Amino acid sequence: MIALRFSLPPLANTEKANIRHELSVLTRGPVLAALLLTVVGASSMFTVFTYIVPILQQETLASTTFVTAMLVLYGVGLAVGNVLGGRFADKSLYGTLIVSLVSVTVLLLLFSISMTSAWMTAPLIFFWGVGSFAVVPPLQSLVVQEASEAPNLASAMNIGAFNLGNAVGAALGGAVISAGLGLPAVSMAGAATAILGLMMTVFLNRRRQATQVLA
Repeated sequence: MIALRFSLPPLANTEKANIRHELSVLTRGPVLAALLLTVVGASSMFTVFTYIVPILQQETLASTTFVTAMLVLYGVGLAVGNVLGGRFADKSLYGTLIVSLVSVTVLLLLFSISMTSAWMTAPLIFFWGVGSFAVVPPLQSLVVQEASEAPNLASAMNIGAFNLGNAVGAALGGAVISAGLGLPAVSMAGAATAILGLMMTVFLNRRRQATQVLA
C-alpha cells in the first residue's frame, strides 16, 4: 500500500460512474473473451503451482530447505515476469501473450520429464515463474482495452477471473492426481491449458486484425 501511494500519480475522478452502463459493457463478446482468456491463463499457472510442494517432495525428493528455496525462486520469477510483461505489452500486447504462453507450454513440458532432477528443476521453476506472470500485464491491458468504457469495473472483474482460474487450475490438477495419472501429468495438464490459452490468443488476434482491415 505504501509503495502504491508513492508510485502512482494522483488521478482525479471527474465523472460519475454509471453502474448499469458499465455492467452492459461487460456483457460484450470481446470483453467476455478477454476475461475467459484470463481464466485460462491463470488455470495454467495454478494447475501446477497448487501441487508444487508434493511434486518437489515426491518427484524431486527435495528437502524442506530446497522446497522453500524453489518457492522463493518462483516468486522472484513472478516479479521479473510482471516487469517484463508490462514493458513488452506496451510494444505488442498479443505478441507478448503469444511468446509467454509458448514459453510456459515448453517449460511445463520440460518440467514434466525432468522434475526428478534438482539441477533441472531450479532453472525451470524460475523461468516458469517469469513466463507465468509475463501474461498478467497484457491480459489486464486486454480486458481494459476491450472494456474501455468501464475500465474500473473491468479491472475488478479481471481479478475475479484470475481467482476463478486459480480454482479451476487447482481442480484440474486434483482431477489428474485423483485419476492416478501421476504428478508429472499435472505439469502436462498445465501445459495443455497454456496451449488452450495460446489458441484463444491467436484467434482473438486474428479477429482483431480482420476487424481493422474491414474498418
